[in-house]
Amino acid sequence: MTEPVRRAVVEDFYKALAICDMQALAPFLDDDVVWTISGPIDVLPFCGQRSGKAVVLKLLDRDIPQLLEKRRLYPKSMVIDGDRVAVLGKLSARRRDIGHAISYRIAQFIRFRDEKVVEYVSLSDSFDAVEQVLGHPLVRQAGRQVENSDFISV
Repeated sequence: MTEPVRRAVVEDFYKALAICDMQALAPFLDDDVVWTISGPIDVLPFCGQRSGKAVVLKLLDRDIPQLLEKRRLYPKSMVIDGDRVAVLGKLSARRRDIGHAISYRIAQFIRFRDEKVVEYVSLSDSFDAVEQVLGHPLVRQAGRQVENSDFISV
């Protein structure tokens, strides 16, 4: 059984992550961290699973900023239970090429060991995120826009 993570460690990690401060974030990542962001990689190429501290730092510092700039995370609620953390929040950014504002909901699940992140999973409202990145509704049907209420999410 692993030791519980201290709240101050979680808050410092999340503060660095929220403002994309790679220098402050790096010491919180385990060398073998597994970082997963859910979503369609053909539209959001930073989605998928990455392993290893150097690869994760490259993802956060170079890969994601190729599409999204001025990225910030805003936690709405956080629960810490032993070595695990759950965060419900919002991500906001600008699409780098056209400056279009993007904002969508996220849930993050983080596991710590020895006060370092060993596992990170981010689930987003990917339907909303994709529409915002594309700049138009995702689906059109017989010349009419299909509304979100026409879909059932599972």
